[in-house]
Amino acid sequence: MNRILEKQVLSDVTKLMVVEAPLVARKAQAGQFVIVRVGEHSERIPLTIADFDREKGTITIIFQQVGKSTEEMGTLEVGDC
Repeated sequence: MNRILEKQVLSDVTKLMVVEAPLVARKAQAGQFVIVRVGEHSERIPLTIADFDREKGTITIIFQQVGKSTEEMGTLEVGDC
């Protein structure tokens, strides 16, 4: 599980999250995506890596709450894993 370090509400349905993910950040390249699961039995959501910081070990993802899984993801707060 990866910890949410920052969350921004960009619009009613669009959220930005900075997530602690040192292994992903270390190898990330432009245009890559990650597979996110909100819970152990949740569906897999492919999300583009919007930004990454190798030194901090973080990635930034931006998503729209358009279905059950992304709605659930939108309820997560800073500090959640």
